[in-house]
Amino acid sequence: MRILDLLRSCPFEDVEKELQLHYNNVDTEKFYKLYRKLNAMTVKEPLEKEWYLGITVRRMSEDGTDPAVDVSDEKDMDIYYDVSGYEKGGEILYAIGTLPYEEFIQYHIDGNTLKKFLPESILAHALWEITSLGFEDID
Repeated sequence: MRILDLLRSCPFEDVEKELQLHYNNVDTEKFYKLYRKLNAMTVKEPLEKEWYLGITVRRMSEDGTDPAVDVSDEKDMDIYYDVSGYEKGGEILYAIGTLPYEEFIQYHIDGNTLKKFLPESILAHALWEITSLGFEDID
């Protein structure tokens, strides 16, 4: 399953609820425009390699470490969602905040991420991360 598949199967209203649950000051209008733009995109240049998106829940600790945790309470303010990409078979994690949108929609969803998160939650965290440096032209 790819990001584009999630976009086409998950209503924005469900994604919006997840965005509002996990993130403060969400500009839902901008996210809706982005969601529509991504959903309408077609792939013109397929990726040469197979890339994956993974989400890890991490807990902030007093000692400055942020270990991964398996179980999380969504209301726990000491956790955050680490969203990153990796190449199939690779171990290096990459930030996705600077990915062109056409590349982003082609990312496959990591198997562990699919098991742990609902589709709307995956999209919410991925959209938040892809816009961490701002929105590309979405009009």
